[in-house]
Amino acid sequence: MYIPRIYFNQTINLNSIIELKKNTTHYCLNVIRLKIKNIIHIFNNTNYIFISKIINIKKNKIFVEVIKKKKDDRESPINIHLGQILSKKMNITIEKSVELGVKTITPIIPKQKNYNKKIKNIISKKNYHWNKVIISACSQSKRNIIPILKKPHSISDWCNLIPCRSTKIIFSLNSVNKINDIPYKYKDIYILIGSEKGFSEQERKYAQKKNFLNISLGPRILRTETASIVAITALQIYFGDI
Repeated sequence: MYIPRIYFNQTINLNSIIELKKNTTHYCLNVIRLKIKNIIHIFNNTNYIFISKIINIKKNKIFVEVIKKKKDDRESPINIHLGQILSKKMNITIEKSVELGVKTITPIIPKQKNYNKKIKNIISKKNYHWNKVIISACSQSKRNIIPILKKPHSISDWCNLIPCRSTKIIFSLNSVNKINDIPYKYKDIYILIGSEKGFSEQERKYAQKKNFLNISLGPRILRTETASIVAITALQIYFGDI
């Protein structure tokens, strides 16, 4: 039986009565047409779901009673951190990587694009939408922990922020190493995904200097959004919970 899942970004107490946020009431009332006594599952960035019942609807306000709290841990045993070159299809990359269990997502600014005020404003406007995509993907995939969308970085800045005790991977068409050649030493795995054109020689050398493993995703050239999905899926199969 289908039970709607609603994100609520506050602490939730058992047996309490809460009012759902305005940004979810339109969806609840006009899209899935919830009514009084309907059951919903609320998640709030913890490994719990809160089984709740609608007790009152007043115009555009929905009040629910939290009747049960249930442990529901669906997080991967590995923490995959995605560094993704900005592309026109970031929506797809973000949505699918969240469904597959990614922990953090960092948009990477290509070297040829200076992080000027114009690009900064564009990304700032997209951030709100991308966070909505993340929450929607969590709702669909029944994840209860919201992955973190980090602020954009250059490749060098992102590489410099990565902890030493982690596995770091850059994907390259020319590499002879495969996913099963990656040693499993650390729970945190950082993956760097480039564009269809690949990385510049300078970018590859910098990543290797920072101890990134050079790994291939096969002999075919993948689109940026496809490469992210393939890489995360392969890592989850080999190290995670698929």
